[in-house]
Amino acid sequence: PVSASLVTYAVQRYLNAAILVPPYVVNLQEREKVVDLILGNTIEDLDPASDDLDNITIALGCGHTFTVETLDGICELTHAYEKDITTNQWTALNFTQSSFVKTPGCPTCRHPIDARRYGRVTKRSNLDLLERNIATKMAKQLRSVHSVWAALDHLSLEKTVTSQVTHRPQFTKGPKALDKHAEFRNILLSNTVQSVVPLDVFNRSLPKYSGLPKADSDQWRKDVEPLLQIYEQVTKVLETRTAHTSAYEASFSMLYEAELRSALMGPNPPQYPERYALRISKLKVGMTPPRADTRFAVEGIWLTIDVRFALGTLAERVFSHLASQPERNQAQIDAWGHFTAFIYNTCSRDAGIAFKLASSTQAHRQQLLTSMRIIKSAWRATQFLVISRQSQGMASDIEEREILTREVEDRLSLQRRNAEAIRETYIRQGGLSREVVERDFDVPVRECFKYWEDLVTTLKRPAVFYSAVSEKELQEVVGSFKEFSHRGHWYTCPNGHIFTIGECGGAMQISRCHECGSTIGGSNHQTVDGVQQAANLERIAATQGAAASPWRWNNNV
Repeated sequence: PVSASLVTYAVQRYLNAAILVPPYVVNLQEREKVVDLILGNTIEDLDPASDDLDNITIALGCGHTFTVETLDGICELTHAYEKDITTNQWTALNFTQSSFVKTPGCPTCRHPIDARRYGRVTKRSNLDLLERNIATKMAKQLRSVHSVWAALDHLSLEKTVTSQVTHRPQFTKGPKALDKHAEFRNILLSNTVQSVVPLDVFNRSLPKYSGLPKADSDQWRKDVEPLLQIYEQVTKVLETRTAHTSAYEASFSMLYEAELRSALMGPNPPQYPERYALRISKLKVGMTPPRADTRFAVEGIWLTIDVRFALGTLAERVFSHLASQPERNQAQIDAWGHFTAFIYNTCSRDAGIAFKLASSTQAHRQQLLTSMRIIKSAWRATQFLVISRQSQGMASDIEEREILTREVEDRLSLQRRNAEAIRETYIRQGGLSREVVERDFDVPVRECFKYWEDLVTTLKRPAVFYSAVSEKELQEVVGSFKEFSHRGHWYTCPNGHIFTIGECGGAMQISRCHECGSTIGGSNHQTVDGVQQAANLERIAATQGAAASPWRWNNNV
């Protein structure tokens, strides 16, 4: 009987049973304990001469004994390995990334099962527990950063940035230096590494990528420090290594080195040993690359893109302010233009990375929300293209304007096609309801396209070629607004385009100038930086009988 059990153990040593307990080595009281929870057998009922799993026992570290068949069921071993039902042999590894494995416990005392036979199950359960803890930590960190982002006073930040803009007449950049900065930007944008643009690009290495004057670069970094801090916190979350990732990389690295060494030292080495070792290692590692932390990675990338949208808006303000001054240094303006365009290009790049990550786990809603950010990145880049061309005087030339209009229209058409394909894909194949697609994708994308259409309309309007307007025409325009009983309704955007605010004349929402796309409006009756009251039109309103404004926010007119 003893030899029969030991022979079975030797033949099936791949089972890694920790201790086999033949019936004769235990006392009478122990023999009467049930060790097979399926059949209800005690140790005394077992046949030590049989090699069936319901006759082999394992003594656990807690001191309780059960048959292998019972423990296999408790540990759900069939979820960890594939079994050939004809030979009754384990043939392959079977864990999937989507399954969460609970730590198996002793049926009597719930102590964790520690037998070597179930090592893969217990290790996986430990990894899953660590993974869940890390996921909880990452979620808390992202929520904390989101709260800081939501509390940020963007208007105050914009005023701080624009108040520090300084004309630098001595600043110059030669063609070689400009090409070098452009090369650095292109290398970064074409980098295939699946990680967000490092903080350093917008911080210490800013002069290298932007080509800005050093004084401008230093002042910018100081002014936008709150945004850079948020960016840094998010990138730290994105750098978190999960338990499964660390285990997978360690296992894969060890297997790869072993397989490569074996291939090189074998009698018939393969033609491409590195490729061979890589392929075999992927088969033997027994699991796909872990993706459990993908959700947080994608959400983190979204937040870095939102931060860069804010950085781009601030850079636009600096650019527009410099371009609107009577004394201007084109080299300084061009540097800010290249930097602003670069910010929006990094948004497009990293939105693509987020989409790939979401696709790797078939997270359809994340794919949908990421697609929306890809379209918004394209819109922000297109909008600034028009602003920069206008600052160069190209938008006032009829031929150049037509070329620019066609380019803007082509970009809009492309994104419309992309949006339609995306929504149909995720409704038909992604399993998302039309309500979800409408709320999370259609509504924000339609708003984006509305701005885009307005920009095209503006570019097509001949009246936007800014020919001089006579005093009489201005009087007719002001006089047509009969509903304005008092003064304080007329404003100009940062580029001098006229707009009005109704009701009390105080700004209560952010909008975009229909002529150039600049930010106008404001909040709490406070206009954004760069917006000014159109004093000449307010004077005309006064001559036409409009009363002085009774409101403190524009009682100067």
